[in-house]
Amino acid sequence: MRIFRFCLLALVLAFAATSWAQDDSVAVDRSQYASREVYPDPTAGPCEGEGHQLVQINGNLYRHVLRPLTGPSGLVLITSEGALVVDSEGTCAAQSVLDEIKRRFNVPVKYLILTHAHFDHIAGSQVFQNAGAIVIAHKNALEPIIGNKYPGAVPDRVFTRQMNITLGGETVELHRVAPSHSNSMIQVYFPKYKAMNCPDVCRGDTLPFQDLHDMYYDGWIETVEWILKQDVEFIDTGHDTANLPQQKVHLDYMISLHDQILALIRQGRTWEEMIRNVHFSDHVKKFRNFESNWTMNMLGMYRWVDEHHRALY
Repeated sequence: MRIFRFCLLALVLAFAATSWAQDDSVAVDRSQYASREVYPDPTAGPCEGEGHQLVQINGNLYRHVLRPLTGPSGLVLITSEGALVVDSEGTCAAQSVLDEIKRRFNVPVKYLILTHAHFDHIAGSQVFQNAGAIVIAHKNALEPIIGNKYPGAVPDRVFTRQMNITLGGETVELHRVAPSHSNSMIQVYFPKYKAMNCPDVCRGDTLPFQDLHDMYYDGWIETVEWILKQDVEFIDTGHDTANLPQQKVHLDYMISLHDQILALIRQGRTWEEMIRNVHFSDHVKKFRNFESNWTMNMLGMYRWVDEHHRALY
């Protein structure tokens, strides 16, 4: 009997440990922020662009997007128990997503996942929260939401490494790999559909945005390397769609840009000399945003390398 009880206790503890490893989230006491100051909401006006779309990807998985080539966008899981939405696009667009889910599927939005605390991805989050959705983000998202006075939702729950959500018999995995495009960045994986929300860190055939602002280079590389090891066939980049082979191209681009600039700094080259001596592959030069972003990408990488490089002093 004692052996049986011991084995049973060990099984319970092992199960608890596994469950804890899959969900280290904690509730946020939102009451302490009830009177916080926020800026006026620039996304509360009429929706811009070509209008909102909710497009089926596969089965119960959809993608919401405001503008097809620039987004912002995110994945949406529809189940009999309710919907899970990734990122919110803006107040006008969020209301449109909420209304369309109600009209087409007649289910409430149960969860809103915020991938990172950049305003173009979390604007309008209060629309879902006010409608009853639980808002979830990485723990590092809380400070910029409050400190930057974002007019959006304060998360209901935050997590550190991983959180799994089961809804309507389907599982969604929230992963924190490393700081990358933001210190609050997470990836959202839908294993049944082999689909991933990997905003801004993952790329289609495009360069990263502008001067790589809010970049953590080492974590960016670590995150893309992690993505390449996942069983993924469809990626939403938060603004566009992509596939896994494109992430290898992106990884090579980031490493090459970093290593070239580091080598030139070690040679004592000036910024003006770097402009003429950093080289890009013919494939990268064909990216649709290459001309508008390559110098800014160089500037952002130069700034990061210069700040994290120390020679004989």
